[in-house]
Amino acid sequence: MSQIQKLKELSFLVYGLGLSGLSVVKFFKNNDIKNFKVWDDKKINFLKNYKAKNLKQTLNHVDFIVLTPGISLLKNKNLRKFKKKIITDLDLFYLINNKCKTIVVTGTNGKSTTCKLLEHLLKKNSFKCSLGGNIGKPILDLKISNNNYVIIEASSFQLSHSKFICPDFAFFLNLTNDHLDWHGNKNNYLNSKLKIFRLQAKSHYAIVNKKLKN
Repeated sequence: MSQIQKLKELSFLVYGLGLSGLSVVKFFKNNDIKNFKVWDDKKINFLKNYKAKNLKQTLNHVDFIVLTPGISLLKNKNLRKFKKKIITDLDLFYLINNKCKTIVVTGTNGKSTTCKLLEHLLKKNSFKCSLGGNIGKPILDLKISNNNYVIIEASSFQLSHSKFICPDFAFFLNLTNDHLDWHGNKNNYLNSKLKIFRLQAKSHYAIVNKKLKN
């Protein structure tokens, strides 16, 4: 059974209809994944044909909640108790991708610059690659069929909710006090970043700023 076929047997709520949320809806439609609803706390009448009629009931019954990265569980009581169900567009990408290697870059500063440098170096050496995630296109909007590599800029917001991310190459650049109002404290912020390493195997690579080890 293909990974797409497995997704068709599950139910989803797309919570938040920003760029990443809309890319998830587009991904579901393009792959004939029909068992999904949408919800946005502000865009009340947007995609109303797919809107969940009863949010509380939908949250209870779906298999997964695909959450937009900007929503903090600290500030959303409706979602807090459904933490185990929450995934992101990055997770959907990893659940279906088995064709190319991935490079994930995170850190407080320098993510975009590092991603662009990696993209330049790979293309300069005749590797096909795409760049997306927190920079430019949402990850599910990328065309990856002929790529050798996909470079992903991952924010702490995305990583905080992610469960299936598993890079072939994971870069952790640096960490300074930032986004603490969203994460609650620095330890939560750090743990969100460390998720890029948790599912890596021995064949994968972890590149960490030496200063972070101290």
